[in-house]
Amino acid sequence: MKRFRFSLAALLSLRKEQTRKSEFLLARELGKLIAIQNRIKKTGQARNNALFGSGASLDELRMRENLLRKALNEHKALKPRLAEAEKNVEKARHNYIEDRSKSAALEKLRERRRYYWDSTVKQEEMKNLDEIAKRTTLRLNAIEEE
Repeated sequence: MKRFRFSLAALLSLRKEQTRKSEFLLARELGKLIAIQNRIKKTGQARNNALFGSGASLDELRMRENLLRKALNEHKALKPRLAEAEKNVEKARHNYIEDRSKSAALEKLRERRRYYWDSTVKQEEMKNLDEIAKRTTLRLNAIEEE
């Protein structure tokens, strides 16, 4: 029996690999974004600790002021990195969606061709079975006539 062969199988394989790479890149960019968001949360917690910390001695107040300044500077430095990471995530998401849709279109084409091939094979099998039944009937009729 003949086997189904999709002529664009190599292209489908490449599209699936590209989709997998795009998914990996998206995950990496999301990881970077989450790391920056976590760092911003930590600087916010450090800022709150510096603002609302206990201790009233002059050295403690200076230390809290330095911690607050450091947290504010770090927070200010992280804002552009956060915006850049968000842009990178959106770009990676767009690339993933585009690659996924291309791969899905080829997969759908393969399924349609497979369905057509299956129906053609079934028609041929039915034709062959009908031919066998016809020949058998003719032989039985020939034997009965003798």
